[in-house]
Amino acid sequence: MTITTTRPGRSPGGEADPRHGADGPDAPPRWWRRPWVGPLALVVAVFLAMGIPRYLTFDPADSKIPPDPQYPWHYPVLVVHVLTGTVAIVTCCLQVWPALRQRHPGVHRLSGRLYVAAGVLPSGLSGLAVAYVSPSGLSMQLSTATTSVLWIGTALVGLRMVRQGRIAEHRRWMVRSFALTMSIVVSRVLGVVYDHTILPPPATQDVAELIAWGQERAGLAAWPGWILPLLVAEWWLVERGAGARHRARQARRKAAVRT
Repeated sequence: MTITTTRPGRSPGGEADPRHGADGPDAPPRWWRRPWVGPLALVVAVFLAMGIPRYLTFDPADSKIPPDPQYPWHYPVLVVHVLTGTVAIVTCCLQVWPALRQRHPGVHRLSGRLYVAAGVLPSGLSGLAVAYVSPSGLSMQLSTATTSVLWIGTALVGLRMVRQGRIAEHRRWMVRSFALTMSIVVSRVLGVVYDHTILPPPATQDVAELIAWGQERAGLAAWPGWILPLLVAEWWLVERGAGARHRARQARRKAAVRT
């Protein structure tokens, strides 16, 4: 039997395995192996810059969603939903940043706690309240309520997994939570696409017609806004798992050949 002394992540000749980078499997991935990090940060930054300032004035007149005068609590809860949702988006991006997770695990853990406690939980719960009185129509209300429940659920399961030391399952649930966090960005992009394609704004000043158009647009953007990212996340998890199993089988075969 031949005993090899090759370090994991290096080839028998002593060269680094390209799957793990130059320094082995524990080294942070090179930036070019994570080309989505920069675009993700840019998209989130633009989204926040365009949508958040209007709620920092704490003036109901600046709100994109008209507050319901029948419910005095609507606007304050909406502001809580938006601001804590901002915390969730920012900390979620930190959570999925591979270099930060590997080089600064303390920051990763802190951002994870903030993501759940100061982001998902208050934003999800306030989202349920906002959905109840939303002027955007029944379809939007149901979609927002569904997203809020799933969002809270995936984050809490992910938190439970990491507390139990089940890191692989924790990461899977956080991928799902990340997809739901990004749903607000996707739905806004879909709304803009609809404006220039299948559902342009009506050329009328009739209030009833404008309201009907807004409700239809909101409903059509809301559902695929969270369903599509979640489907992509599940596909990625399946493909990633299949790839890992394939690499493990190859490693076992190579080890059997060497013995």
